[in-house]
Amino acid sequence: MQSKRIDAGELLISLALLALGSFVVFETQGIAETQGYSQVGPRLFPYLIGTGLTLCGTWLAWQALSGGWRAMPDEAETHAAPDRMGFLLISAGVVLHMVLIGWAGFILASTLLFVLVARGFGSTKPVRDVAIAAVLSTIVYFLFTQALGLSLPAGLFGG
Repeated sequence: MQSKRIDAGELLISLALLALGSFVVFETQGIAETQGYSQVGPRLFPYLIGTGLTLCGTWLAWQALSGGWRAMPDEAETHAAPDRMGFLLISAGVVLHMVLIGWAGFILASTLLFVLVARGFGSTKPVRDVAIAAVLSTIVYFLFTQALGLSLPAGLFGG
């Protein structure tokens, strides 16, 4: 009887995902149980995310142990070379968002993030990207601050 070779990388990633999900579920127990306007407390979403991560990790570990992950490409040439410029643009967007949000505010920082991520994914229409980003960032800002009563940095627009 021939035994199937277990891919160590697949198993390691699966177990790491399983461990992360279990950690999230365990740590969520330490969140104080309070209820706001709705009957949903602050533990719901961490429990959902932790459970989802745990289930995905378990499923992938089972696949890794029983012949390897399913539906993976067979040939090495099916994998494209990494897009380093895209990675750098998206990373720069995330870092700049964290740096600028306190000073420039949510709307400007999020607009810049959107534009850099769009460019990182290959967009070649910066004017359109800025327009969409500004509209979406403004809508999200007012939904969070006015409708939900949450505080987001106003930055340059704050009075």
